[in-house]
Amino acid sequence: CMRWLGACVRANEIATDYANRRTAFGKPLVDHEGVGFMLAENLIDLKQAELMTYWCADVLDSGAQGGTESSMTKVAVSEALMRVADRCVQCMGGQGVSADTVVEQVFREIRAFRIYDGPTEVHKWSLAKKIKRDWKAEQSA
Repeated sequence: CMRWLGACVRANEIATDYANRRTAFGKPLVDHEGVGFMLAENLIDLKQAELMTYWCADVLDSGAQGGTESSMTKVAVSEALMRVADRCVQCMGGQGVSADTVVEQVFREIRAFRIYDGPTEVHKWSLAKKIKRDWKAEQSA
């Protein structure tokens, strides 16, 4: 997750720079609510992804198997980073899908990340099975 998090941080830096330098209707793009809010949402998703990744790493460092935590992190982080990459492309318009910046590459790679190590749906299915197992165990106690 950290590799992709770093890539999205960089894409967000590029989109932020673009939104501050590029003007439309007499003001920088970042001053338009739609663009400014997308960049604000990126900061939120990036911080949540960072914290969740560190939490999962801490669980694994403690010696626990961390299957549940890994699945939760993979789902949450891959989906958050997909949103970040998509918003970066959106903020940059046509520039966001050109090969002139790494934003397009990050967007493409983040999409694939949602499939690596098991697609999101497989991790959700695994979590749903755990929820059912835990519920059954609680009922028999």
